[in-house]
Amino acid sequence: MTKNISKYSIQLIASANDGLQAQILFANDTAFFAGRIDFYKGVNLPTSYLWHPNNPNDESQTYLVLSMSYLFFAETVDLLRNEGPWSMELWPSTPAPFSGASTDGYGGRLKTTSNEMVGEGDFNFNLLHP
Repeated sequence: MTKNISKYSIQLIASANDGLQAQILFANDTAFFAGRIDFYKGVNLPTSYLWHPNNPNDESQTYLVLSMSYLFFAETVDLLRNEGPWSMELWPSTPAPFSGASTDGYGGRLKTTSNEMVGEGDFNFNLLHP
């Protein structure tokens, strides 16, 4: 399942030594909420999943939840701010029908929806030689 995204918000979790550290929540022009990425530290990553709390047969009510290491948080925010347009993708680990309020997924990813032009970005030589 793929969800196009056009908006995001960031939440940092206070007083968290380990576990969930931050979340990036996604929306698009037709949905208030499309999914999120949860960033974890010091624990095994939970399985990414499709969340369908109300109606598993209605794709507009199925949300994508990706789990990532907190080590990728800053880079993910930087990519969101400087590249795009974006979509997120996650497919169920078992064929439909979905069961319960969530279904384990596999192959989750955040991806651009169009090709980027070569040489489009700025190059910072200082990053190569600190």
